[in-house]
Amino acid sequence: MGRTKETPGVARYYKTLQRIFALQSEILTGVLPHAGERGRNDEERFRNFLIRVIPRKFSIGTGFVVCSDISVPASSQTDVVIYDEIHNSPLHRELSAFIYPIEIVYGVVEVKGLLQKKDIRKTIDDIRKIRKLSEHRWYIQYGSTPKSSNRLDQLVVAVNEFKVSNPPRTFVFAYEAKGWRKPEDLVKDLVEVTEKAPSHVHGLTVLNRDWYITQEAFAEGGPKFHIFIGDALLRFVNGLIHNISSVPMHQMSIDRYFKKSAGYA
Repeated sequence: MGRTKETPGVARYYKTLQRIFALQSEILTGVLPHAGERGRNDEERFRNFLIRVIPRKFSIGTGFVVCSDISVPASSQTDVVIYDEIHNSPLHRELSAFIYPIEIVYGVVEVKGLLQKKDIRKTIDDIRKIRKLSEHRWYIQYGSTPKSSNRLDQLVVAVNEFKVSNPPRTFVFAYEAKGWRKPEDLVKDLVEVTEKAPSHVHGLTVLNRDWYITQEAFAEGGPKFHIFIGDALLRFVNGLIHNISSVPMHQMSIDRYFKKSAGYA
């Protein structure tokens, strides 16, 4: 199609990006002979895409999510971690992956080059582990307090700790899907898994089918999903930005990690 003086508009722009994604995954990633490297290539391409389209206040990385309670297992390696780097910082920054305290995580995305029925249970389980970590989100707020009861005019810094249990927003991004003829078939499997092991998927997209699926929060009568066909990439980005923007963020209670690790209260 030749150029015109008319602007293409957001929907058409994202349709083009969606076609580019499909070609990149099929042709460019496809030249890699190793399945693991193909998967990492798809993940890196998607991370680079997110960096371009979401607000700069959100940082993008990959790695493991932990909480300050060492009895709670860390997450599996997470393909995409959307985190805060304005008030906070990852605990560790290694070459292959970072370690993120749950307090700084806005959302996570599981990236699949090819989503199949056998992947659903593990994907939901990985999401559930991260949501479980959110029970241990501790933050601090600075204030002032008298140095002592007889020196009320001499104020010193006080650190007030508080808890926020909002879980990170969780998403699945699949370049392709195999094993479902229509989106209702995929939803049926999602319902089956989330009924047995409750979790929540804020958004799931399958690019080659142009499907976008969301889960209703606190639905009566069991898990409930909503299906949208068309503009899948645009819907995914729009839903992701709304959802991660709704997660409150504060300065984390770093003492819960550093002091406990050092063995003193």
